[in-house]
Amino acid sequence: MHALVRPLTILLALSAPFALVRSVQAPERPARRHPGVGEPGGPLQPLTGDEEALFARGRELFARDFRPSNGLGAPEMNADSCRACHQDPVLGGAGALELNVSRFARDHGGAGPFENLPGGQGLSKLRPPLVAGREDYVYGEADVFEQRQTPSVLGDGLIDGIDAAAILANEDPLDRDGDGIRGVARKLVIGGVTELGRFGWKAQVPSLADFARDALGGELGLTTSDDGRGFALVSDGDAVAEPELADDDVAALAFFLGQLAPPQRVGSLAPEVLAGELLFERIGCAKCHVPELPGADGPVALYSDLLLHDIHAGTFRGMAEPGASAGQYRTPPLWGVRDTAPYLHDGRASTLRKAILLHDGEARLVRQAFEALPSHDQASVIAFLDDL
Repeated sequence: MHALVRPLTILLALSAPFALVRSVQAPERPARRHPGVGEPGGPLQPLTGDEEALFARGRELFARDFRPSNGLGAPEMNADSCRACHQDPVLGGAGALELNVSRFARDHGGAGPFENLPGGQGLSKLRPPLVAGREDYVYGEADVFEQRQTPSVLGDGLIDGIDAAAILANEDPLDRDGDGIRGVARKLVIGGVTELGRFGWKAQVPSLADFARDALGGELGLTTSDDGRGFALVSDGDAVAEPELADDDVAALAFFLGQLAPPQRVGSLAPEVLAGELLFERIGCAKCHVPELPGADGPVALYSDLLLHDIHAGTFRGMAEPGASAGQYRTPPLWGVRDTAPYLHDGRASTLRKAILLHDGEARLVRQAFEALPSHDQASVIAFLDDL
């Protein structure tokens, strides 16, 4: 999303010629033929001939290595393709720890107030080596830093179709039921109309169409036309004519994202997995990781309420946005979680068990309930998660 910064190892790679940006982008470009219906990386439903062509076009754009001659970089960028970060376990998946990006701001040592620095929370992204200020992080001003993991986009089309009322139904900002959990929907005003955020670590993007434009500008530095919704990078000052990506290409990319099948459960009937599913519900995990929400075409088994929660200790310091405080993050969907390590918004947890044990704040009572389980029951919960 907007204003993210590649880690030092990748910045060092840019001290070599600009073409070497590709050297940190593995693996090779995927073959043209995409996986079948319902398979990982394939479409979620059968497509007509025209839809098949549009899906293939969007997939090619997702995997394409863009270049400065195409408008890559503004001059800022995080990668040269969508595939560069979304590749685990398949095209459209999550990103490994080394693909983390960073954000910077000032919160006066935690005493507040939180302030964005000039230019926003991303003070410097990957830039061509000759661009002045490529590694200027304004260290004298920034005093709070946060890493962000690359989330999977598999199944996001189904999330796009979840009715807003179903999300709002799980809100409890005043904790009226006394369980310590205070989920709140991210509300965004777009063109004078309030919409709910669904995508991004802070639910800062309401729709997949917005997500496509936001990522093209924020991650690749590619301009797109102004659709009036505020998520497009409409100009960047380079020599390439605006928009650098045509509307039909943006539409094809959004269609591809919208048709990607969600991760499928392993479906094990092992007693340990079945017991873990019951325990997951009993100790309270399902209060935030709601097993399913009603979608446009039936239940969506995402294991998320799509609400913002603060599951951090009171000493946590991170990025704040209007409508999402420093500790608040969207409940990440758990479908496919077995393939998306490391965990949490910054990748601090290398295993699912560590992720659970790092839950605090609103999730403190749930974590304590997990810790109180006998070791074999704890193992059952993990076995259930590994089945998702």
